[in-house]
Amino acid sequence: MLRSASLLFPAPCGLIQPRFRCSKAKRVVTTRAHTMSGGLPEFGFVFDIDGVLIRGWDLLPNAKESLKKVHDSGVPYLFVTNNGMDTEDERAKILSKQFDIPVTNKSMVLNHSALQNHANDFGDELVLVTGYSRTSLKGVLKSYGFKNVALISEFAACHPHALPNKKYPEVKDRAWADKPVAAVVVVETPENWHEDLQVVCDLLRSTGNINELAEDNKQHVKLFNCNFDFTYAEHFHTARFGPGAFIQLLDVLFHESTGRHIEIIRHGKPNKPAYEIAAKKLQAQLDALAKEVPQGEQKSHTLKHVYAVGDNPKSDVRGANSAGNIWRSILVCTGVYKGGVKSNDKEDPAHYVVEGVGEAVDKVFDIEKQRSLGRAASQELTESKK
Repeated sequence: MLRSASLLFPAPCGLIQPRFRCSKAKRVVTTRAHTMSGGLPEFGFVFDIDGVLIRGWDLLPNAKESLKKVHDSGVPYLFVTNNGMDTEDERAKILSKQFDIPVTNKSMVLNHSALQNHANDFGDELVLVTGYSRTSLKGVLKSYGFKNVALISEFAACHPHALPNKKYPEVKDRAWADKPVAAVVVVETPENWHEDLQVVCDLLRSTGNINELAEDNKQHVKLFNCNFDFTYAEHFHTARFGPGAFIQLLDVLFHESTGRHIEIIRHGKPNKPAYEIAAKKLQAQLDALAKEVPQGEQKSHTLKHVYAVGDNPKSDVRGANSAGNIWRSILVCTGVYKGGVKSNDKEDPAHYVVEGVGEAVDKVFDIEKQRSLGRAASQELTESKK
């Protein structure tokens, strides 16, 4: 007799049939986290947010029900977004309120999450940061261990001659801005492109001192970019320019000025650091689940598949397709991608194309249910031949 897989593989979205108790404090996984091969889930989810779960502040169809289904199933899942306007804790609180499920920073990977790996590289050196944010960007970097951080707008106000078309108030305490700049971090789309393009281009051409032009044709100031999305979906009927567009324009201006292209340390999707952080957090969730499974049933302690659901082929799909053999990309049609379910992106084709997040979740559970049942049938056939 085949064991029932209904606990791990719930009904399709819109037909959710609760079969187990779910605590608001944490998921109860002692029974529903059991798979056909043993006591732990063998797959996990990674969800983009904008264009997949929400548009602006509005929830997309089936988003709330889909996340509840995944959460209640006991399967590991993360939110991996190129949005960096909050800290991990702040965004987790927002998602908890929006979707009525407990979310913590353990389930969050933002575009700046992997910056924590670079904080010790700079010590007390000056690092500038820019981008639209609902929180303090200086606070974000300092929370990762950066010690000496300032906004580009604050730095520009101390060097008003760099932008003769803009009037700045007099800054009395400006000695800090005469120190060499070690790095510039672009977290999100800048609010003042003119100011940022001019100052960053000047710094990348300098020795670190904005008033000293480098003569060795080397880039002395490191440039980090955390979001390469050229566009993103919002309430407007066409996609809006994102930080990727800003970086491309910066490169054009720098190349016209120097004959060289800017050197960038890449973060956020589709780049490797984001997926390395995601893999660690998924494994940490699996490790936590393992503590609730009897020792004799822990036959698998790694995920065999991670399904990444996103709306942007150039970031979500490209990133998942490059992250490793266990990753599977699912492209939805509710955000940047508008090609429809019968098509696929030509440059970055996804493993699967579906209408929305509800269909994506249903498809994954169906795939894994069939795989699980197939393994169980094979095992029974083997045992019957003994």
